[in-house]
Amino acid sequence: MMCSAPCNDLGQIKLFVKAGADGQRYGACPLCQRAFMVLVLKSQSTKFDFRVITVNLAKPLDEFRDLGLKRLPALAHGDRTCDTVDDIVQYIDDNFVNVDLSYDNIAAENACKNFFSKFCFFVKEVSKDSAHLLSELHKLNEYLSSSDKAFLCGEQICHLDCEVLPKLQHIRVAARSLKDFNVPNNFSAVWRYLYNAYNSKCFIDTCPSDQEIILHWSDKPETPNLSLEQRANLSKEPAKFSYDVPAFAQPVTTN
Repeated sequence: MMCSAPCNDLGQIKLFVKAGADGQRYGACPLCQRAFMVLVLKSQSTKFDFRVITVNLAKPLDEFRDLGLKRLPALAHGDRTCDTVDDIVQYIDDNFVNVDLSYDNIAAENACKNFFSKFCFFVKEVSKDSAHLLSELHKLNEYLSSSDKAFLCGEQICHLDCEVLPKLQHIRVAARSLKDFNVPNNFSAVWRYLYNAYNSKCFIDTCPSDQEIILHWSDKPETPNLSLEQRANLSKEPAKFSYDVPAFAQPVTTN
């Protein structure tokens, strides 16, 4: 996968991300999407060249292995490498400062700090039901309802959104498919937040397909398994993306 802007003298950045079911296409990993989103946002102002390379960790590329990388996402830029998402984000922030994605909003952080762990407990069947996940999504919905901003901390996507939005999409897709759980329609502020993401080129350009999200979670040993036939069918289907939202979650505009 190639994503580039006019190159400057810093050289090409290589972002290694999880490969999909076929070992080549873009796979589903919320940490990989977070790093990808940050790169896309930074490149919109600070013009630099970057390449996104998919990696199957079971059969890593020679280039990936030769760089001494072991985890995904990973970044290589000149002689600098890093393979934890926090280090990647920090490196990009330190070297491409023209787009400020920072935030200072404790209320927003608190509203979304636990929902993904509750989803993990639910999908891995550590939790017997969805009560804890619903409680955390309700907390996020309450925070978003108190704000008239498009995103968590303002009208533009910030670092916190880059972390939260991929996780919300995984919940939306994987919980529905594997646990028959849907984000409640009455969480209208959460749906409005997703609607704004679905209208952001940055999110759309970096979002994995529904099939890859489902396969990502079904491959984990603790989660509900797909049959071989179901897995094969998902792998062969044309990519589809859940970008629809309940009608009432969309902003109302008047002429």
